[in-house]
Amino acid sequence: MSSLSRLVVVGGLGVCAAASAWAQAQITALVNAATFQSGLPKGGSLATIFCSGLTSGVKPGTYLAPSSSPLPYALGGLSVTINTGMAPMLAVVIDSSGNAQINFQVPLEATGQYAPSIEACGTAAPAGQFDYGGFFADANGYAIAQHASDYSLVTPQNPAHPGEAIVAYADDFFPVWPPPPIGIPVPPQPLFQVLPPSVASSNYFVGGPNAYLYLQTYPQPVCIIGNGCTNTYTDTPALQVTFEGLAPGMVGVEQINFVVPANQQPGNWALFFNVGSCPSGTGAPGSCGLSGESSPYAILPVD
Repeated sequence: MSSLSRLVVVGGLGVCAAASAWAQAQITALVNAATFQSGLPKGGSLATIFCSGLTSGVKPGTYLAPSSSPLPYALGGLSVTINTGMAPMLAVVIDSSGNAQINFQVPLEATGQYAPSIEACGTAAPAGQFDYGGFFADANGYAIAQHASDYSLVTPQNPAHPGEAIVAYADDFFPVWPPPPIGIPVPPQPLFQVLPPSVASSNYFVGGPNAYLYLQTYPQPVCIIGNGCTNTYTDTPALQVTFEGLAPGMVGVEQINFVVPANQQPGNWALFFNVGSCPSGTGAPGSCGLSGESSPYAILPVD
């Protein structure tokens, strides 16, 4: 899994440098590191911040955290603070025009705060949160996933096979226990696994412990005036998931192990979580009386 060991996805808010460097600086976006959906992920997850207007006191370049742990709290002269918690930094890229991209792990101080305080250049500002995570994907939208048999990457040239086990990687789908390690790679033991529905909030977010995993055509919402929106139903059962938790050896990355159905047809299929399936795995998205919301998807090629 060495090719995935430095999955770098970013986030942060609270970029601090010399005061002069931030005289004209502003945060332009705070996003989930996997999907670039706007908002601050929960504590332990990965996020990305984009900012502009850096003037003096910072030097253009690419700054990566050293391979040794723990992760540093500053890179390239920049740092991130959320609710007074310092964020471990994965990478910072600063260009010659004073624009920066900052990748970090969200500290646990952010969890449970609807509008966390982000300290940017000594100024506190709220940052909205969102209620769903996403799968890591390449530039073409294909899921960052591996064949469980040999940990080779799943690609259009090396697709998943019906009946085989696949390992996919994601960000901010579910809470885990024990609490996620901050600033260090996840140890092999104990396993940091998703909290069961009886412990986690029932409406925590799409992709959480009350959601089910699908590999099918992505459902489109059907909206009726006065009745809101639900997803269109299909006859595809939920996937068999064998593990949901944090990926050992990585920082803040979620791992989801599942089995491709034996009757899965060839093609590029959407991999996504949906709230509202049946615990038996036989229900269609939205068919068990819940909201039917679907998470963002990534593409998994199947031969």
